[in-house]
Amino acid sequence: MDKSRELKLLGQRIRALRIEKKLSQAKLGLKIFKDQHSIYKVEAGQFNPSYIYLLEICQGLDITIEELLKSR
Repeated sequence: MDKSRELKLLGQRIRALRIEKKLSQAKLGLKIFKDQHSIYKVEAGQFNPSYIYLLEICQGLDITIEELLKSR
């Protein structure tokens, strides 16, 4: 498994869902008490988020973890 590729794919999925929900990185960050730069790093595949971090992102996007991961 290519971890770098997987992180980029996950980040792209998060970015697409965030845009679909009409949220900026900053607004998503505010909803989950993270700064904009950390959201950027996740979306860019530069950060490996923990399971809890992914749950927080899902909460901010009003989706389930299954919805986040289903297209992967």
